[in-house]
Amino acid sequence: MDKHKQKELAANLLAALLAGGIFLILMFLFHWNFFVDLTLAVGAFLGLSLLLKPSRKIGGIRIDMLPEGETMSRQLEEARKDFRSMEQSMLQIQEPVVRQEAQRLKQTAKNILAYLEKHPEIIKSARQFIDYYQETASSLLQKYIELQNTDLRTTDVMQLQGNTIKTIGTLNTAFEEQFQKLMRCKMIDMEAEIRLLEQMVKMENGR
Repeated sequence: MDKHKQKELAANLLAALLAGGIFLILMFLFHWNFFVDLTLAVGAFLGLSLLLKPSRKIGGIRIDMLPEGETMSRQLEEARKDFRSMEQSMLQIQEPVVRQEAQRLKQTAKNILAYLEKHPEIIKSARQFIDYYQETASSLLQKYIELQNTDLRTTDVMQLQGNTIKTIGTLNTAFEEQFQKLMRCKMIDMEAEIRLLEQMVKMENGR
């Protein structure tokens, strides 16, 4: 169970306890009609559930305030799932060279995820990275671990391991290129701000 679902469950339990308390107070302290008490308690539970329900956010922005927020949230969760899989696989890699390449892959993926969480507006642009590149990396590392755990040292297995190392290197390049593409819009904005600042300074100095 993820943290958001745990928070939702805790909120519902608290709402149920408060609604139950209201029912008992009205029933036994004020001696109200049972059905009226029950109706008010159910209403209180529904209202408190909505009030206490934790809001899901991306980059500090509520999902329901973002265009296609639910879709972006699902995509981001898919990316997190593949990242966790990569982490688990990396811990099991025995070959130092492969582990080093996998570590580099994991670090770039971590940086991309952090960037997407900070800038949710570009999550849609990261679909290729999430749905193909990172998913492929996750699957490749899992299969490498399976191959490693067979303890076979045949020519075919050794050749496949060598090809895997090359492929991880290729994925590292692809990850970095994907990250650069995602950052390009922000880089353009920064360049525009720098040019504007330089123009303002020139205008001030020219007075």
